[in-house]
Amino acid sequence: MRAIAYLFVLILVSPMVAACETEVERALNGWFPSPTGISPDKDESIRETNRIASIGQEVARFQLWRVLTGVELTERQIADEIDRSMIENGSNPDWPSFDTIVASGPNGAIPHGDPDNRGAGPKIVEVGDVVVVDLGARVNDWVSDVTRTYIVGGTTNATIISSYMAVYDAQNLTFPVIEAGTPAWVPDDIARTHITEQGYGDLFIHSLGHGFGVCVHEPPLLSSGSSDPLFGLSYNEQPLMIYDAVTVEPGIYHPDWFGIRLEDDFLINAGGHEYLTADLPRDLDWAMIMIEDYTDESVKEVEGGEDESSFLPYPAGIVEILVLSAIVVAIKREESEEVLL
Repeated sequence: MRAIAYLFVLILVSPMVAACETEVERALNGWFPSPTGISPDKDESIRETNRIASIGQEVARFQLWRVLTGVELTERQIADEIDRSMIENGSNPDWPSFDTIVASGPNGAIPHGDPDNRGAGPKIVEVGDVVVVDLGARVNDWVSDVTRTYIVGGTTNATIISSYMAVYDAQNLTFPVIEAGTPAWVPDDIARTHITEQGYGDLFIHSLGHGFGVCVHEPPLLSSGSSDPLFGLSYNEQPLMIYDAVTVEPGIYHPDWFGIRLEDDFLINAGGHEYLTADLPRDLDWAMIMIEDYTDESVKEVEGGEDESSFLPYPAGIVEILVLSAIVVAIKREESEEVLL
């Protein structure tokens, strides 16, 4: 079963892998994405890409909340809004980290979303959908890769909840071993064992994580397979090293129903690791988007945003009629403008 799963992932992601050389390959080949070569400030740039990616996830969550208010949004419309917000906050507009994935309902059971529409297609997101949002920013040639899963309107479904918690707990179990010297297969083995014990082993159909840098997929490969075909090489046999940047992204995928994936970014250092996305919530309460989460529609301007229309919402507790009325008018106006476009 694992061999079949690995073959599936190879077929799914091989176009992405072929499209990007790693930073090492670029240096060896004498070709760089910018006239001055690869930016030297890797760690600081990656920290900034994670800050921007967190903004993208906040925007994604708010757009999904709008679905609860009756706004009709497609996966592509939400992805476009995410991309706009990340570009306004400093992500490279001409060389994205990768195509933003907004995969709702059965599309979420496909690790990279709608395969015919670059991960975010014409499907209308509906109340009750489980939605996987996978995104990344690029700053000074370096990227991030961050995933959250949301449940529009929340759920009491036991399978959805247990799948989410299996992924969440599997992530937590791996964090202590994300450090220099750990063989790259070990975190995958820890997470895969836990997910298997929860009854979902056959639905965890890809490696636990991967390195990233100039490309979104680089060695090392966090896989417990002897030779995971994601890259065609046994990068899983090498230890994690100081200065590696890696993702941890367990997932469970129920065919034709829904998928769950949580992905966080780490920089390996002499003290263990720097958990870059620690401030971006990933607990079940955050995943369940409820109508009361943004009841007063309070907003704050995105730090560094150049466009006055770029705002991030945050939950607050006091509802004022005038504010609600103004927001409703603004939403209706935006819907009208979208129809005209």
